[in-house]
Amino acid sequence: MLGAAMAILEDADLSELFQPGGRAEAPIIGTSPKLPDGMIINGRVDRLVVTPARVLVIDFKTDQPAPDDVRDVATGYITQMAAYAAVLESAYPDREIVAVLCWTDGPRMMRIPPGMLSEHLNNALRVV
Repeated sequence: MLGAAMAILEDADLSELFQPGGRAEAPIIGTSPKLPDGMIINGRVDRLVVTPARVLVIDFKTDQPAPDDVRDVATGYITQMAAYAAVLESAYPDREIVAVLCWTDGPRMMRIPPGMLSEHLNNALRVV
């Protein structure tokens, strides 16, 4: 675990995770026009980085082995990130919202395409 944590901290491609404006264990609480009236999302993400241009919402995952492709990620993980992204879009309408899973097995970051986020959120809401 220590080796995986240190690899993330020392990886230049992941340095954006720890730039100024980032928060660890950030609460995500709110609603969105994409959600049914009265539905409130209440969760916590591992990192939230707010910059003037975009908002990065990052969740660390320890699954081993990590999936090679975002299409192989568990539906629950994508749906969770989709709900967070929907709330953040409402809070920061003028910024790009970037949802990322950071696999400690690697380590590597996996950006979730916006279309995939929308698809998973819509599928989850059909069940509600």
